[in-house]
Parts: sequence; C-alpha cells; structure tokens
Amino acid sequence: MKFSLKFNEIYQLLLFAVLIVALNWCFTSTDTNFTPRSIAQNNYPVEEHIVPTTDGYLLSIYRIPAATKANTTPPKKTSEVVLLQHGFTLSSDVWLLRGPKNDLPYLLAEAGYDVWLGNHRGNEYGRKHISLDPKRDRQHFWNFTWHEMGYYDLANTIDYMREATGQKSVHYVGYSQGGLVALVLLTTRPEYAEKFKSMQFTAPTVYMENIKVPLPTAWISGLGNYFSRFLEWWGHSETLQHARWNFHKQMCSVLCDDGAWLRPIYLKIFSMFGGPVDASENYEHILTKMCGNVPVGASSKQVLHYVQQYVTGGFNQFDYGTVDSNIRQYGQPSPPSYNVSSVRNCISLYYSETDYMCAAEDVRRLGRDLQCAELNRMPYTAWNHGDFVWSRYARKALHEPIIARISSWSEAAGDRAEVKN
Repeated sequence: MKFSLKFNEIYQLLLFAVLIVALNWCFTSTDTNFTPRSIAQNNYPVEEHIVPTTDGYLLSIYRIPAATKANTTPPKKTSEVVLLQHGFTLSSDVWLLRGPKNDLPYLLAEAGYDVWLGNHRGNEYGRKHISLDPKRDRQHFWNFTWHEMGYYDLANTIDYMREATGQKSVHYVGYSQGGLVALVLLTTRPEYAEKFKSMQFTAPTVYMENIKVPLPTAWISGLGNYFSRFLEWWGHSETLQHARWNFHKQMCSVLCDDGAWLRPIYLKIFSMFGGPVDASENYEHILTKMCGNVPVGASSKQVLHYVQQYVTGGFNQFDYGTVDSNIRQYGQPSPPSYNVSSVRNCISLYYSETDYMCAAEDVRRLGRDLQCAELNRMPYTAWNHGDFVWSRYARKALHEPIIARISSWSEAAGDRAEVKN
C-alpha cells in the first residue's frame, strides 16, 4: 500500500513543525538554579562543581558538605561520600521537592554524609560543552543516549568526586535511569567496580519488557522505526524540555496549585503514566513543583534507545537500524548486550508492584541476573514511579532504609579494617 500526502496535508505538517520550533524558541527559560537556590534557602551549605567529561561536556553537580545547619564547617576528609543520580528527563532538582524533613539529600547530610547531587548531559545543568553549542551544533551536541551518560558522565563524576574528597570510593543511589547508567558503567568499564562502596537502585529502568504502555508492542516498534528514519533525515536534537519553558511553569501553577479545580485531572493524567496515586497521597504543596521540574531535557536518540529497550525486552547498546551501520559502529551486525551477570558489586533494588514505568517482573529479572542483589518491595498497594522521590511516605518507607544500609555497610567496613589491623 502506497503512502502519499496531498499538498494541503504537507502544508499543515510544515506549519505544525514551524509552530513547535517557534514555541521551543520563544518559551525556553534560562532559570537553572533551583538546586542551589533550594539548598541555600533551607540554610544548608552548598557548592557547585563543574565536571568536564572526556568527550567535552561540562556538567554542573552540587555538593552538600557533611555539615548540618548548626555546624557549617567544611567536611572532614574522612566523611563518607554519597552520590545521588536522577532519572530520565530529570535533574538534581527532583531530590529537593519536599524539604529538609523528608528529602534524602538533607537526611543524609544530617546523618553526617558528604552528599553530591549528580547531573547528566542534556538536562538543564548539562547543556554546556567545550566546543559545541546545543542549538547551533545540535546534530553533534545531542548525538548521545544513556550509554554515554554511564560511560562518560558517571565515570567522570566519580573520578572528580574522588579527587575532591580524597575518598577512594563512594556510596551510590540511582533513581530510575540512575540505576541503568550505573550498570552501563560497570559492564563496559569493570575497573569502576571498586570505586563504589555500596550501590542502591530505586525503580531501576533496566529491563522494560513488562512496563505498561497504552499501545501494542507492534505499534511501538513501528513508531520506533519511523522515528529512527526521521532522525536519519533530521538529525539528533533536544526533546522533552518543557519544564524550562516559562509557559509550562505558568500552566503548572494553573493546573496544580493547592485548590486548583483542574488539579484532580492532572493527577489522573499523572497516574496513567507513572502508576496509581494512593488515596491519602495528594502531593500537598509540592504538585506544582513536581509539574514544573519535569521534564527538563533529553536527546531524541536517548528516547529512541528506550523504545528499543521496550521492543526487544533486552539490555543492549543502541541499534543503528541496519546491519551495515551496526558493523561500522560495533564490528558486528547487532548491538552488543550489556552483560549484567558480570557485575561484581552487590546491589540493593527497590521496586513497587504498581509502578507502570518500572515493572516488578523486570526488576525481579534484574535481581536474578545480577551476581549479588537484594530485592526490596515497597509495602504499599499504590506506589507509583514518582513516589520513589516525592511521596510523603518516602522518608520512612525508603529514605531511612537507604541510609541504614549505607550506615551498616560503613560499620561492616570498619569492622573488617579493625580485624585486618
């Protein structure tokens, strides 16, 4: 069956494309200071550090030294170091929406840890490069997926932190894509295994075969093929950056402010993608910030890579679409798989039975494939993908257990050191 477009249809498509480009240009905001501003407003010390990656990206990451509001002295060199890594289309902002009494970074700082909030290329804190401009050089700047985030961004961030703190290894907490990129690093650069003291993944989107998508797999596969061909013609570009638009932030206020009559509708749409919202979980006072901080940017190639993960059900490097293209890139007709079973680190995995974006079956499969894994199921009948960072119950159900595991590892390491001496 042939597919053709009439002149008026082509005109409408072009007009729509021009409109999208115009909106993207006109509504982009330059406000990228939520993380340091929020930390400072809560009277915690904060430092900004610029991490240069091996391939030229400049990432802004943030540090809350191991000092409480009552004690703002610089951290000791012996302070345990913790890195928190955000998920897909997110940034370090996502860890800071509820405030000091509930957010994991503050709880860790109060417990005496030297806390670092990471950022990846492509989000609002990772739009700089030593030679490329994200608009002028878009086809080169945005030519990445989450593979590069693990292979370069995370590796270079770990090395920077080790140099800055004098610590040989760090504790790691990765949310959603944050777990994925850590496994990319460990499977492609196994020498980094010894640079992690402990590893904990919350809702890790590694295998995606069983996530809930409102379209048949065959349709998703077809859309992925069309998207791939479009990118071959158009080139790589930025996508899902709406949270940087002033218009988006204004709409979030209208839709999500406490008392807004459209608020229940937004919550319904939110639950269609992330999972059910608990009846007692109304995200009071923070829904506007949740809406206003998601999404903050990704590469179109990164999105296509996720589509490939869902369609294949595996954990593979990016598929360039043809045998010839894959041979040029990898020296073989199909993209290599990430060998999860080669990972030596013990990893704690947290998951929910009602997370639509990270299915429980897929996390349990990951647990079976890893050499050493501890599975922790969230004890709630309704716990969606976002609840791992912003639920009112996250402190008791997730954050305190995470801190306890870090503490127990540190105590066990101390005992081992004493026995050795």
